[in-house]
Amino acid sequence: MSSSSDENGSAACQRIEDFIFVRELNEVFLLLDHISGRWDKSLYNFHSHDDGEPHIDELCAIGLAPPEGDQQRVAQAVKVLCAKDKLNAAARPATGLTIAFTLLVVGEDNRRDWRSWMRSMMFRHEAAQAGPELAPHWEKPTRLTLARYAFPGLVKVAERFNRRIFWIVVLLLLGLVLTCVMSWHVTGGSAMLQHLDTLQAQQLTLFKSIEEAEIKHATNATAPPVQFCTEVDMTGAPHFRSTEEYQLCTRRRALSEQLAVVRMNLRNWLVPWRTCYAKVAGLFGQLPEEEAAPASATPAEKARYMRRGTEEQARVVTLVVGTAVLPLFYGILGAGAAVVRGLWAKMRESLLSPRDYTLALLQLALGATIGACIALFVNPSGQTPGSEIGLLGHWALSTSALSFIAGFGVEGVFVALESLVRRVFNISDPARRPAD
Repeated sequence: MSSSSDENGSAACQRIEDFIFVRELNEVFLLLDHISGRWDKSLYNFHSHDDGEPHIDELCAIGLAPPEGDQQRVAQAVKVLCAKDKLNAAARPATGLTIAFTLLVVGEDNRRDWRSWMRSMMFRHEAAQAGPELAPHWEKPTRLTLARYAFPGLVKVAERFNRRIFWIVVLLLLGLVLTCVMSWHVTGGSAMLQHLDTLQAQQLTLFKSIEEAEIKHATNATAPPVQFCTEVDMTGAPHFRSTEEYQLCTRRRALSEQLAVVRMNLRNWLVPWRTCYAKVAGLFGQLPEEEAAPASATPAEKARYMRRGTEEQARVVTLVVGTAVLPLFYGILGAGAAVVRGLWAKMRESLLSPRDYTLALLQLALGATIGACIALFVNPSGQTPGSEIGLLGHWALSTSALSFIAGFGVEGVFVALESLVRRVFNISDPARRPAD
């Protein structure tokens, strides 16, 4: 029984010794390497003062020579723990965990990568041919070795983190391409609708000019009433009674051709949206009905009915996609840009931690939410006279721009919304202390 307890006790002591003199000591060396490589941090206090604190030379001596006894072993363990505490304070805001995790995620020499494995195999082959005098460079420890020994539980976590962040970036790039294509497509539809409105306004002005010319021609009592642009000769070619009629009819024909081209482009522009709508409606077992004019309508009326239906559908699509769908995508893109920028900053400062992936997902979800809803709280066209200043003050931005900015700075937007809630519902700010 005593021998069994002695074995358990020695195993426990061995585990504690491995923890202190393997993991903790490697973390201390990671912190030393991080601090020594930063221009804004210094190891001066660990080398030049004799105040009883652990010094660099004492830390380097640990493990190089076996301790003379248990008392010296305990003293070395105390020095390692004290050095870890002091180095964490000097490396602030980075810690040993964040430095090790950053190295495991974006280490400069990842042996698990297939390219590094191929290089190691080639080097070992060259070393075997050259003879034993060539030292195997691949077996030399690196900063990643310290990180793996100091935090062995983070190795698998870092691999999963790297893969997940990679897929987040890939999905964000795909979302960027989709958003750009959709934005360009909607912009093209809006441009066609604006051109159509301009041509229709010009057509109305031309019709008024033709009516005035017809009335002017009818003022002559001997002249019979006429309608411009309707008379043809024996060959079917247009016949004009005056230069004025020729000029007006020529302008009318040119406008009609331009309108026909714009309406044809608008019908082609609507094809993808009609196809998507038909597929979505088919999922619910109900296909959209084809456009049909009343049975009693003439061919001209049917054509006019089809044109109006196409124009109305195009206006609905540009309005819905431009004010509802695109802001959602831009909100996600803004949040994604903030996530990538935050990860980049943390990698640069060695501040990555395993929870950053969960925080990234939450930030993307909040960015999508605020991007879809930001248009409810602001007026993109600017501040109307006499109205109170809203969340944006006097800034005038488009809905998509607002959504991207809101997604990028989602925390600040929710702080502003909390302030708005307190103003609307007259809720006192809990951060403020009541006046004495």
